[in-house]
Amino acid sequence: MAAVSSFLSVEQFDQLYEGEKPHFEYWFGVAVQKSMPTALHGLLQGLIMMLLLRRGWKATVETRLKISRVAQPVPDVVADHARIQDPYPTEPFDLCIEILSPQDRLPKVFEKCAHYLDWGIGSTWIIDPKARKAYSMSRESPVPVEIGITGALTAGAGGELILPLRELFAEVDKMLGESAH
Repeated sequence: MAAVSSFLSVEQFDQLYEGEKPHFEYWFGVAVQKSMPTALHGLLQGLIMMLLLRRGWKATVETRLKISRVAQPVPDVVADHARIQDPYPTEPFDLCIEILSPQDRLPKVFEKCAHYLDWGIGSTWIIDPKARKAYSMSRESPVPVEIGITGALTAGAGGELILPLRELFAEVDKMLGESAH
């Protein structure tokens, strides 16, 4: 992620970067450009959103969070069992999802997700599309837990949301017209 070096207030950041594509995130006075997503990244965003909606959850992609006074990240997917605040979430909700792009570094994404948990988000998922695995973090268990292709991601009170990785990547394979890995 490329960062613009001079300190910015939230108001200055909004004036300079609101609506910019690719998105910029505000982190502690610095504008940080999000990594360029690949086609697989975009496909996963859409499929995850579809699978969450099928399970009765509310979900959206690329939504700026305005929960913290010191940061305004743009997670790949945000979801909640009840509702997503419009135009921007300003209160904690159930789930943030980050999908790794080739330029992303896993320790930095773990750090980002730890901030989500600190702000009251219930759970975070980090999806690694190339390795076909994921990591889960929650307020109850903030240390990243690796989930293999035979495992499932969970979120919500009591783990009410369950998304098996095999199901997610079977949908990816259907969309790409590939046989199962």
